[in-house]
Amino acid sequence: MASPIGHLLSSLAPIVLLLIFVLFYQPVNGNVEEIYLREDVTCQSSDGFFDALGMICQTCDTAANQIPDTSTVDYYNNPTGCTCATGYSKVYDGTTSEDLWDFTCTDTCSTNSFSVANDGVTCAECRSTSSANTYDVDSLDCKCTQPGTTDADGAIITYQLVEKYDATDTWRECIMCPSGTAVITSEVAGGNPTYNSAGVSYTPDRYICASCPDENMYFDASYVCQCPAGMQKVGRETEGTQKCVINTLNSDTDVDFAAIEEDPYSGLATGTASVTSDAMGHYTDYAYYKCAEATKDFLTKEVQEACQTLANLCVMNMYDEDHDTCDLFDKIQDSRLIDYYDDINGWKEALPWLKYKEASKTVRENRDIEMQVSFEEITGYVDKLQYKLVKYALNGTFVGVENLGTQFTYCGMASPNTEFGGGDTSSTKFLKFGSGQKDVYKCDLEVLAEQEMYFYDMYLVDEDNDDCIGSGQVAAEGNCLYPVPILIRNLRKDAAYPNANLEPEEEIDDIFVRRFFLHDNESGKKNGNLEILRYAKKMTLSVMITMEDPSRIFTPILEIEYNERKPDAWADRKRDGVTTYSESAELMAVSDMTFKAEYHMDTVEFWSNIEILVGFTSAIAGVIWLTRVRNWQTRNQRIGATNPDAGDTSGTMYMVHVLMMLLHTFVIVFFPFVFLICSYWFVFFKLQATVFVLMPADNEYYMIGNEYFFYETMFHVLFWTHTAYMLYTIYQQCNTDIFFVDWEKPKNVKQDVSIWRTILVANEWNEMQTKRKTSLEMSLAWIGFFLIGLNLKNNATTQPNIDDVEDGHINIVLRFCNTTWWFFVTFALQWLWNFLFYERYYREPWSQIFVDLCTMAKISVFIMDEPYHGFYLHCRSPYEFADGSMQQLAEQLKKEESGLTTDRRLDAPGAPEDCQTFELFTSPVFRQQFDKVYTALNQNNSAALAQDTGRLGHMVGRAGGKGRTPPPERMVMALKELNGFLQSFVEQSPPPQREELKRIVREQPFLDQLIGTPPADIRASNAKCVFYPDTKTWLKDHNFLSVTFLGIEADLFIHNVLTFNLFDMGFNDPAISILGTYLMHVFFCWLRGSFGQGNLASKTLVDDRFLI
Repeated sequence: MASPIGHLLSSLAPIVLLLIFVLFYQPVNGNVEEIYLREDVTCQSSDGFFDALGMICQTCDTAANQIPDTSTVDYYNNPTGCTCATGYSKVYDGTTSEDLWDFTCTDTCSTNSFSVANDGVTCAECRSTSSANTYDVDSLDCKCTQPGTTDADGAIITYQLVEKYDATDTWRECIMCPSGTAVITSEVAGGNPTYNSAGVSYTPDRYICASCPDENMYFDASYVCQCPAGMQKVGRETEGTQKCVINTLNSDTDVDFAAIEEDPYSGLATGTASVTSDAMGHYTDYAYYKCAEATKDFLTKEVQEACQTLANLCVMNMYDEDHDTCDLFDKIQDSRLIDYYDDINGWKEALPWLKYKEASKTVRENRDIEMQVSFEEITGYVDKLQYKLVKYALNGTFVGVENLGTQFTYCGMASPNTEFGGGDTSSTKFLKFGSGQKDVYKCDLEVLAEQEMYFYDMYLVDEDNDDCIGSGQVAAEGNCLYPVPILIRNLRKDAAYPNANLEPEEEIDDIFVRRFFLHDNESGKKNGNLEILRYAKKMTLSVMITMEDPSRIFTPILEIEYNERKPDAWADRKRDGVTTYSESAELMAVSDMTFKAEYHMDTVEFWSNIEILVGFTSAIAGVIWLTRVRNWQTRNQRIGATNPDAGDTSGTMYMVHVLMMLLHTFVIVFFPFVFLICSYWFVFFKLQATVFVLMPADNEYYMIGNEYFFYETMFHVLFWTHTAYMLYTIYQQCNTDIFFVDWEKPKNVKQDVSIWRTILVANEWNEMQTKRKTSLEMSLAWIGFFLIGLNLKNNATTQPNIDDVEDGHINIVLRFCNTTWWFFVTFALQWLWNFLFYERYYREPWSQIFVDLCTMAKISVFIMDEPYHGFYLHCRSPYEFADGSMQQLAEQLKKEESGLTTDRRLDAPGAPEDCQTFELFTSPVFRQQFDKVYTALNQNNSAALAQDTGRLGHMVGRAGGKGRTPPPERMVMALKELNGFLQSFVEQSPPPQREELKRIVREQPFLDQLIGTPPADIRASNAKCVFYPDTKTWLKDHNFLSVTFLGIEADLFIHNVLTFNLFDMGFNDPAISILGTYLMHVFFCWLRGSFGQGNLASKTLVDDRFLI
């Protein structure tokens, strides 16, 4: 057993160790050297080399005559080691393998007037032959004496130094350079590291005979490259090498720009300018001169590059035939008699193919592509399209062939905003057949302006065309390459822009070309300064399937729109260390770019069928509207009526109501029609296994001609027309006449009945006005879960696979179907829950709860939503009284449950059992009597009372104040008079003297229920008032709820869907759409609640301060 002292020591041990650590611990400063790496990727010092192992610049031992060895450099042109200085030779001292490469530098050679040989170890003697060769003590090397004379052609005569050796000796001697060439010495360069002539930079070297850039040029006595007699020098030294031509052309060097974006806020690219281009002045003359020599039998590299250069210059001028570059190219092309390559019209012998000569329709509908396509990997079919980009430099150099990947999202953003730009990380999903894609990204134009410009010819790999049969098919690497036509919207012809189409009909004169560029920072240069940058702002790659065989495709088409901006516009942008900058400059430095790939089909037949369906649907809507108008007129027109609100077919309100019925009919007919059309596309596009249909093309340049114009227009029209109708409906509901008939008898003559039962019923009705059968909050929460949480919003992407929920371009047609479906699911599930469970086993529907409450309170309700139409809720309970204690109320309920009382139905012939709600069609006489009393009653309404009596807090007297003024006696009398009139009408006691004040109860025929037809005899001058039983079924609720939100649930549902869709079209964000839909619903509820409460207080004379 351990001793107590042992326990104590063991418990103190950690504390002691901690104290020792705190007392004796000192941070390490100079005792241990910090280890870190440098990012010295460029060695700045003249005596340093880069040590890649340690990522650091090391220094050569200059005291030991060592210098950096520039003969071996790395990627950044850093020397990677040391060697001996000029005039010093290496002496290896090592005797073991470890010391084999250790050396020292000695001056043994220079001491004996020898130069150091090329191997760095041997000494070479300076020998004189045809030219004096002496040892130069300044350079510590041999030196040839240059005579400074010229030959018969005027070319300078120079000698180069060469090293020779035999079995025993090594020496250097001088030999004459070939005619036209020259040795560039440091004396010629004036002591500078380089010497420039004819656009070439020469490094002084006594061992090399330098040549001029053109084979016809020679160095004159001043070491300047000259052209021989009969030829002239062309080109600009600042742009590149100069050349010799027989005659200069004095060609046009101006480049026109007509899509300059000058205002960062308007987004309009309508500015124009002309720049005297360095590139045009440098390349044009020689490119034409050399290309004109080209034939199929004379295709040197220089000739090919000249033809490519001339073609590139024409492309930079937007194929404008009026510009000299394109005119010169056309002249050479016209001089060639045959279509040499594959018999293609326009692809002449020994020339690049620039333009299609065929008509636009012929190019678009070319069926030469042999391969068949599919969505999935199937033997004999292609599911991934391959494109090749043949790449050229401005000077005509063939750079290579690239596979198409992310080249069309070519521009990025500078750090730290790279996530907003394009680049190599962009998606290439568009290469999978059927997978549409749209990338909208940012481009830093300042960065783009520094990147090299290239030109491209685009081809599609036709994998099933083994023999390369077809227009323009080219065999390459065992594949057939089919040329892809390019449609440049900025192409100029005869001072016009034939490809700038705004309607499909304008496509007839389109001109297709072969070559394009992504950005142009060359043609806008003047005197070496970039004045205008041109870049591809919008690119669309479209592929259309054939209707005869959906697994075959027409030739793909690449459409490009170029934009232009001036670098001066972003000169004042925000930069590091700059405190003042221009916001507009920052906006001008960044451009929005778009690349879109779409797979589509010809929809001419589809739209022909839609036109027929629209006509048929419009006819149905017209019949429904006319029926509704007739029914409304039947309900509200009476022979001999004097009500100004009814029967006047020329009044403003009549026209407004008819118009609103037209708008509503349009919505209830065309909303499902549009949904069914969108569902057609969704079902057949997203659920297809083999190629059957593709989504319509979305050409944003077209307005009415855009195939999505119909859908966008319908979405907007449906929303705004339905919003107008909903506001009108709310207005009508808030102006409904409503009156409570109190059946309670006073217990004694001096005491009137209690008003609290009326207040209770009024509050229940007030609460019920904005209730809905389903919860929008719950629906929106579930929709958010489905669309955002489960990412099912991507069901609307243009991917022909319902299981593909990766982010992509959202199609508005698919999105409307997708969101409407989820709205329907969430609403339908709530409706089923309420119908099957909640309202069956837990609580009654709202309508029944209200009727039961009114029955318990012995208060019937008259509702008049139109002059001669309304509803009556017969709530005269069989109880002796309603004002009583809880015990009395319970006893009366027990009696009713035991069958000891009469039922609650209206005591009238034809009235169904237990039916308490009726639809009411009144006569003009009834309405006149009702209005006579009701108008007098409303002359002193609750608003007037509030003004006279103050707020609720002043209902009782205060010290120094005054109490509430009692209601006017005439209002109380009018209230009793109206209550008595309505009781007499319902009870028919005493029996009315006039036929028009009698009532009859009868069942409404089924067809009349279906189309809402009023009683046929109601318009007669002596027609009785008609009561139709207003019963609830599983398919419909009580009709009297039509004056509340509960009765227009379908309309509210449609408006919720249309609101969500409109926000989604604007923001493309389900979260914002959910919020916008909810706020719109809150706004409607506020309108209905606020004005509905005021109307209730006004019409029932229940002070609105009692409505809570």
